[in-house]
Amino acid sequence: MGEDVVDGEDSGSVSVKARQLVDGSRTIATLERVASVLSNRAEKLGTTVRNSFLYRWLTKEPEPDVIVIDLRETYTVGPFIKLLDAVIDRLDPYWQGSRLRQGLVAVDRGIDRAADTRIGGLVASALAPPEPPDQNAEPAQHRDEDEPADDENRDT
Repeated sequence: MGEDVVDGEDSGSVSVKARQLVDGSRTIATLERVASVLSNRAEKLGTTVRNSFLYRWLTKEPEPDVIVIDLRETYTVGPFIKLLDAVIDRLDPYWQGSRLRQGLVAVDRGIDRAADTRIGGLVASALAPPEPPDQNAEPAQHRDEDEPADDENRDT
């Protein structure tokens, strides 16, 4: 009876050894970080797309006198939409439980925490787009290129 037991399993079992190998793996840690970044980027891309002009234009409520065609019912686009829906429905449970998604969520949280730091604020302000010019400010007076400057063509 001198054998070690981990989580109800013999410490010499294959599953325990595999778990110990994976727990300390730098490759797995790196893959989790990459997965986290990809998940964060995918979620931000989704947000960007949903906030885009084209998406809003395509999804806005139609005016009463507009004829609406449901592309799912067409012969050309309908089969592709059905196939895409079926693939997404099949893959979604795997994605929701995947370590890749969990890693991407963890990276997203890490980036959010880093953005709240002093250095994160400096980086965000450095990468932020410039403020638009004030519309009420007087435009700078530009001389026409055809007009000579004051010292040009002057008789002395």
